[in-house]
Amino acid sequence: MKKMELYQTNRLSSIYINSLPIIRFKGTVIVVNEKKQANRIIQKLNREAIIGMDTESRPSFSKGISYPPSIIQFATHHTAYLFRLKTIQFPDSLADLLENKNIAKIGIGLKDDIQKLQSLRKFQMKNCIDLSKIAEKKGIIQVGARALTARYLEHRLTKTAQTSNWALPHLTEKQKIYAATDAWICLQIYPLLIADQLNYHQMDASIPNP
Repeated sequence: MKKMELYQTNRLSSIYINSLPIIRFKGTVIVVNEKKQANRIIQKLNREAIIGMDTESRPSFSKGISYPPSIIQFATHHTAYLFRLKTIQFPDSLADLLENKNIAKIGIGLKDDIQKLQSLRKFQMKNCIDLSKIAEKKGIIQVGARALTARYLEHRLTKTAQTSNWALPHLTEKQKIYAATDAWICLQIYPLLIADQLNYHQMDASIPNP
C-alpha cells in the first residue's frame, strides 16, 4: 500500500500492518530499582518539556482479576526509564512529576493506566495528552498504539512481550525494549498526528480488517 493510499482510508488491514518492518527503541534503557535513583532521574525528567509515558502490569488470565502496574516508564527521544514500582514504592517525586503541569506526558490509551496508578497513590494527573483521544476526535477508527504506529510511522509495533510477567524480580532484555518502545513511540507519533489535517469523519472505512 502506497502512503497516499494509506492516507485515503480510515481502516488499515491486519495484513498490511503485519507486512511492515518492526520498529524498536534503540536508545539507552535504564531500569530504576531504588528510590534514591528514582529521585535523581526524576530531577532530570522535570527539566523536559515533553516525555512519553506508559505502564506495564502483570497479566491476568482470569475474568474479573487485574493487577496494579508493575512498571511506569517515561521516555525522551534518546533515553527510556523503567521505574519498578514494587521496589521504589511510588515516591513523592514521582507523584510530583505526574502533577507537573509544565511537562506534557504523552501516551496512548492512558485512562486505565492513570486509574491503576491512582489506586496505588492519590495524585492529580496534569498535562496528560492521550493520542487515542486526539485520533478519535479526528474521526480515526483504529486508535491503538499498533494502528497509529502503522499509519504515521509506516512500521509495526510488536506486542509479543505484552503478556509477559512484569512483576518478576528481573526484566528480560525483550521486556526492557518493549516497555521502552511503548513510551518512546508516543513521542514519534505525536507531531505527525497533530499535523494530520485529513477529515476522517468523512472517510469510508474502505479496507476492512480480515
